[in-house]
Amino acid sequence: MLKKAHAHSKKDIDAINVLFETAHAEYGSALEMLAACKKSKNSSVAFGYFYHSKDEYIHTSLFFKLLSDRGKKVSSKIANSFRFRPYSVLSKGYVSKNGFLIDYLKIKDFIAFVYTNELLAKSSFDKILKLVGQSSEDGQIIKGIMNDELRHHGMAKKHFLKYYPKLQPWQLRLYKIRELLKNKSRKFHSQNMKFLEIVFRPIYHLLSYLIGKIIIFLNVSEFKREGKNLMAISSNSVV
Repeated sequence: MLKKAHAHSKKDIDAINVLFETAHAEYGSALEMLAACKKSKNSSVAFGYFYHSKDEYIHTSLFFKLLSDRGKKVSSKIANSFRFRPYSVLSKGYVSKNGFLIDYLKIKDFIAFVYTNELLAKSSFDKILKLVGQSSEDGQIIKGIMNDELRHHGMAKKHFLKYYPKLQPWQLRLYKIRELLKNKSRKFHSQNMKFLEIVFRPIYHLLSYLIGKIIIFLNVSEFKREGKNLMAISSNSVV
């Protein structure tokens, strides 16, 4: 019985981790598309970017709900370790520290990024769907998000065909391979950070303990100012 409970807890934690990372990805996409909307000089294109951003914000909110529901099934300590912080999209690489993609990519490359990432997102959501169960209520939410992602992919493809008719299919495949490698690199970085945290956390605790012990033996009486003439204190004094 105890073994079964432990297995169930492990499954919940794995699901939380996947949903946590996906929430960051959706939030990063929302910021990227909003930045593109602000930069666009074409009103119809800006309109498309805006609604794309709106969808991604809604997706982020939905993933927060899924996270909240699963956070109730694990200990508060584990749940707190998955607390969402907006600036984490930078440290996790979902938004570049150098700025938004629209700021330094050519518009063709930016649209290619949207085209390929929405397609890659569909593959990721297939895995999430298996994790939460296709027939479950959560599964229906994921299916709705997947439909939005496919619509975004279709819009990017339509834009390509309209403005870049000479672009060859093999070029789009190259874009897809490049983004796939970036995603794998991001996951590798995230796993390394978790490993380093496990390694260095005991060291941090040990240093904190030793510093606390050292402070106990310090004579702090000389730092007391009560009854002292501060004007008569030497300029070399630490008081």
